[in-house]
Amino acid sequence: MVPILFFGEETTTQLFINNCTKAGIYLKGLHGLPTQLTPQQWIWVRTSSFKDTYGDWENWYKCKFLLDAKPVSALNGTEFEPIPGKTLTEQVSEYFQELGGIAYSPYFGNVILDKKGADDSLAHGMGRKKAIAYAAVKDVIEKGILIDYDFNHKGRNYNSAVISAPIIIKEERFICSVVITKMQDNRFYLHEIKEQKKLSNEGSNTVQRQPQRSKAFAKILQNILAAKNFIINLPLDENGEPILSSTI
Repeated sequence: MVPILFFGEETTTQLFINNCTKAGIYLKGLHGLPTQLTPQQWIWVRTSSFKDTYGDWENWYKCKFLLDAKPVSALNGTEFEPIPGKTLTEQVSEYFQELGGIAYSPYFGNVILDKKGADDSLAHGMGRKKAIAYAAVKDVIEKGILIDYDFNHKGRNYNSAVISAPIIIKEERFICSVVITKMQDNRFYLHEIKEQKKLSNEGSNTVQRQPQRSKAFAKILQNILAAKNFIINLPLDENGEPILSSTI
């Protein structure tokens, strides 16, 4: 049996297929678009034996996307400035309504953007730059890359997914991560931002000093960024997957 990982957890091939199917990512590439591989190839390139031979293309591509891709959103830093008589999440709720209250994820379809999500994110801590980044949530959901998926999150009877993408706030580059909860529908639950240059240099002690949720994001992102210097022995397509020649 060839081991295969589902977001860090070793599984059998059949369990991997079942998990990906339930998550809605089976036969999709790293940007959520339909794969150009056959079902057999799609599974094979994700096995540890394939990655041992040709390199961990999956984390390498995610790393390159987060560090080098064009930011999905450029914010000028004036977004959601304090307004007398109106809370931050009231402003955000109005902004989401102007956007139609929906973001479309290539992975999961429609994701609800509303005041509840804005409030939930606020409840996990809020600084000025995170407040500004509410304006990037829709773009991250629609153009970002899936970095984590959790079934029955913390035993709460719902699944959660984390989508991340680079953004810019006042010419400074950040990685913005958005959590989507998946129950009867998909909903924006919270977002976090990490300054890219600091994240790249953070050690484990720095991660341990952060709040729990921020710590979890930082750990996932650092594991991906560790692939920065990996060597990949085959080309990848625009969807982030290996291009298999007749000799492979």
